[in-house]
Amino acid sequence: MMLLYSALLGTALFLQSGQCQFQPISIPSLPKNSNPVSNDLQAFSIEFAFFPDYAGNKSHPNTFSKTLLDNFKQITGVLPKVRVGGTSQDHSDYFPNQKENVKLIYEKPTDDQPIQINYGPGYFESYHTLGDIQFLHGLNMNQNKSVQQLESAATKACTSIGPQLHLFELGNEWNFAPGKYRPANYSLLDYSCEWNRKAAVVKAAVQKACPGPFPGFMAPSFVLLDLALSKTTWTAEGLFHLGYDEKNLTKELSFHNYMGVNAPPLPPAGFDLQKTLMNHTNMAKNLAPQIQRARNLQYLGHPFTLGELNSIANQGRNGETNVFGDALWLVDFSFWAAEHNIKRLHFHQGLNYRYASWQPITSKGVPPTTRPPYYGQIMVATALGHAKDSRIVNIPLSEDTESAYAIYNGKRLSKLAVLNLRAFNQTTTKTRPDRKYLFQLPKHSQDAKIERLTAPGSDALQNVTFGGVSYGYGLKQGKPVVVDSKEEKADIKNGVLSIDIPDSSAALVTFL
Repeated sequence: MMLLYSALLGTALFLQSGQCQFQPISIPSLPKNSNPVSNDLQAFSIEFAFFPDYAGNKSHPNTFSKTLLDNFKQITGVLPKVRVGGTSQDHSDYFPNQKENVKLIYEKPTDDQPIQINYGPGYFESYHTLGDIQFLHGLNMNQNKSVQQLESAATKACTSIGPQLHLFELGNEWNFAPGKYRPANYSLLDYSCEWNRKAAVVKAAVQKACPGPFPGFMAPSFVLLDLALSKTTWTAEGLFHLGYDEKNLTKELSFHNYMGVNAPPLPPAGFDLQKTLMNHTNMAKNLAPQIQRARNLQYLGHPFTLGELNSIANQGRNGETNVFGDALWLVDFSFWAAEHNIKRLHFHQGLNYRYASWQPITSKGVPPTTRPPYYGQIMVATALGHAKDSRIVNIPLSEDTESAYAIYNGKRLSKLAVLNLRAFNQTTTKTRPDRKYLFQLPKHSQDAKIERLTAPGSDALQNVTFGGVSYGYGLKQGKPVVVDSKEEKADIKNGVLSIDIPDSSAALVTFL
């Protein structure tokens, strides 16, 4: 990756105050041949066990969550799609006579997730509190006690969610199944046969209860274990060559992605914010296998999505995934994924998760809160806006700690996003450095405004804004509130844009 960037150093500019200037970075006048980016690129995945906490129910809807989701429609014209699933979906059982909407059973009270989720008809009220959201609903593939229970769960989902049911998901990360859900010798072929059998059961039950076209599945929802374990036979390419999805019920490919795992024996240094998240080269290296996987499976004709992702797996790490640096990573990751034709990004959420975009209710002493990653998602959504033909082109820069992207509407340069990923600690006594960038613009780009993604530092938990706007709970419970009304015009002279980007911040330039 760095060799590629080194070859482009002649066009890249890195300036700090007082340093000599180089030639401006040239922005292409036309985008390359890539697919238009979906307006709903920014999407969500909510842990099955905690969906009622995020959505509420008919008598007590979670208006905070609804507001935060509605904000995206105001910006892009469409609501984000929401996947309800995760590890807990394969520990969930539906009981049609259960009065409580959900019962969570924990092994230890301090655990991030319950070991068993029992849910009743009231659970499905949560699907009708967030507006006209399209949902991807998770089904338990682990449960083998009775076919009837799977049928009952699937039919209740289709009759309750109705036209808002986008797709089903049958099982979560089943390439972890050997030794976890099934015997250690459980093979990829065993999985293929089991999924085919159960998918057919779901389809038959749903079509009987809900006449009309069957929604289909997102699948196989693998986390890419084959990339971490060189000797594993659990590869997606191998799976589809074994007769997986023989009835062609899959409508979207889904894989999961994380930048690392919050688990021993990795030391804290392994999750250094600058090294792991605020590092463009590391991010691109992490996504490269997913991009290659999308190419390998392109022959199937299905959109390639990341149906669950976030920064550091196992719900994140305080001080690294709940801070502003994570928001900057999210912006860089999203633009890079979109440029490489990944259709949708479902950022995973859960109650008290350390990487969540928001805390939906008071829990463990933490009140409802909009967290830094949400602001990164807002910046990406703003870059896309309402346009139906947005294309994204990475503008190569010279260092790991910077990135830039041109956003085109059709053939016209519409926006430019620039990220300074150098970590700046808010508690330091030093003056916050910045970088100056010069960009040579296409001839039609004259006037522009600047909206900045900023916070006191990469380690900041609060006081985050995008475009001078806060989405904090304490102001208007997630509604946009202007806290800095000063409009910033871009400095463009003789077709050259000059812009200063403080360390640990980003800017979105919109050409008028």
